[in-house]
Amino acid sequence: MQDLSENTTKQRILECAANLFAEKGFTETTTRELAKAVGVKNPASLYFHFPSKLAILEHMLKDYTKYNTDVFEQKNIPETLRNNPNTDGILACYQTAFPPDRVEYYLKVLCVMLQEQLRNPVVQSYMSESLILRSERNTVTVIDALKELGLIRKDTDPDYWKKAVSSLFYSFATRMMLGIGDNTPEFKGRGMEEMLKCTFDILLKQYGTTEAESERSKEADG
Repeated sequence: MQDLSENTTKQRILECAANLFAEKGFTETTTRELAKAVGVKNPASLYFHFPSKLAILEHMLKDYTKYNTDVFEQKNIPETLRNNPNTDGILACYQTAFPPDRVEYYLKVLCVMLQEQLRNPVVQSYMSESLILRSERNTVTVIDALKELGLIRKDTDPDYWKKAVSSLFYSFATRMMLGIGDNTPEFKGRGMEEMLKCTFDILLKQYGTTEAESERSKEADG
């Protein structure tokens, strides 16, 4: 194996592990197979970077969750919606494009999560956090911003919409695993965008700008 920095070696281990776990399954993949893929003769040397195979899995799951969380939190949601007070603005809050050099890695990690969700407690926990609770928290943030900007009515129930959005994310991820989702290298997520657009079109039609402006006019007249 080449003399690489520790960070580079750890990243290679994670990428090789993601490939093997996605192809064979986490339980079925042996450390010997992983060491061979990485280019290490002695499987025990992997433990210099990770204490166990489970630790490798946990690290890649944290990678996936942290990246998606960071992307959302770095966006100025109120400003995004103020500049685009429509469905396009809402979609812009959710859009996430993986870095071009790491698209394959993140898609493999997602595949591992979906494959292992029913038999691995660690994966179950991260699935709940990254695909369900995180999307629900993000939706509440968007709904709150829409209310503050007067783009939807104050009585809009965030619980209904957060559950609708989290269901879409879970459904889309499952479609990707089955090979019927938008699995392009660019990961533009057109299928997901279409489903979200329909959902938020309904939101704006039922609770959106026209009704919100009408309510504000009544309050001003009163």
